[in-house]
Amino acid sequence: MADAHGHLLFACGSSLYGVPADTASEVVNVPALTRVPGAPSHLLGVFAHRGEVLPVVDLSRLTGKPLEDTARRAVVVRTPRGAVALTATRVLGVSTLEGSFDRLGESGVHQHLRGPAHAEQGEVAVIDTQTFVEFLASAG
Repeated sequence: MADAHGHLLFACGSSLYGVPADTASEVVNVPALTRVPGAPSHLLGVFAHRGEVLPVVDLSRLTGKPLEDTARRAVVVRTPRGAVALTATRVLGVSTLEGSFDRLGESGVHQHLRGPAHAEQGEVAVIDTQTFVEFLASAG
């Protein structure tokens, strides 16, 4: 099965992720962050961007695959529930995906990842942005 609208693909460490292209508003350089006391380790901090405060989420830490170095870029994802910046070590562009869009797990963050989907660049975990942002809001 192929998707109809395309996904913005990006890497966080060695893992590839995709978000629906219509939810990815931009790619930003991560500025100095303000730490949030008591926040989980995957919430690196927040920063002001275009009049709003955006949380920066490290996908590697959230999925249990910590990076050796900090990602300096992030993909800003917008949903009706809110916006979040997801760390990215590389941004690969918009691509059409094929394969499965089944849940990759039954609990935690993995229930909000779909796949395995396939792109020219490799196997991709597709983030269900709506439920993912809701998960972050309720977990944090």
